[in-house]
Amino acid sequence: MIKTGKIEKKITGKLEEDNILHFTVIDPTDYDNSLVCDEIVKKASGFGTDAILLRPSLGVSPLTISKCAREIKTCTDLPVLLLPTNVCDITEGIDALLFVTLLNSRNIYWMVGAQALGAPIVKMMGIETIPTAYLVIEPGATLSWIGDVKPIPKDNSRLAAMHALGGEYFGMRYLYLETGAKSETQVPVEMLREISKMSDITIITEIHGATKERIESTVNAGARIIVTEYRDDLKSVISVIKNR
Repeated sequence: MIKTGKIEKKITGKLEEDNILHFTVIDPTDYDNSLVCDEIVKKASGFGTDAILLRPSLGVSPLTISKCAREIKTCTDLPVLLLPTNVCDITEGIDALLFVTLLNSRNIYWMVGAQALGAPIVKMMGIETIPTAYLVIEPGATLSWIGDVKPIPKDNSRLAAMHALGGEYFGMRYLYLETGAKSETQVPVEMLREISKMSDITIITEIHGATKERIESTVNAGARIIVTEYRDDLKSVISVIKNR
């Protein structure tokens, strides 16, 4: 059984205090390491974000990810988490890894193969893992192509909830929901409600083009952790979350 680590305990404690959290997602390839602190991290931290989530693009070296993580840690005490794209993304310098399984992939590699290959590396490096189920909702965008995904139809909330419950019974404590990194489509609020009714798993979801209305409807439907890019109006986004 995977015990709850220090970083996950910190996240759980913050959820108990604040109910809803915000993570700022960063692609290490989007910013020069010398600028990432001043341009993103210090501002995001000042606005009240609760963690920095590194989400590398395809073809990024672990050295690039590690350098970015270490640079971020020089200017903030916030947890630095990694959402890996593949085994090659695993690197030192992060505080914890979202150890994900892609629930609706049709390829066994993305469900358990990559995890089996990466597990010894994670253990050797002593990286804390946070058991996370990953579920892609249509359209899925590039992620569907990479992960050989059968996206959950937007109008089938029960199917999404069944996957979420299955993930919970597998021992996953978090559920990461998204429609594709570059998609402007949101996870439907009806789907979030159905998942929340059927499962106790903690829902993490990305919001693209975040507005007050989108944030409030997403949170009211059951999402506990909201993930947005810095390019969104981060100050107002976090303000909406923190001042509910």
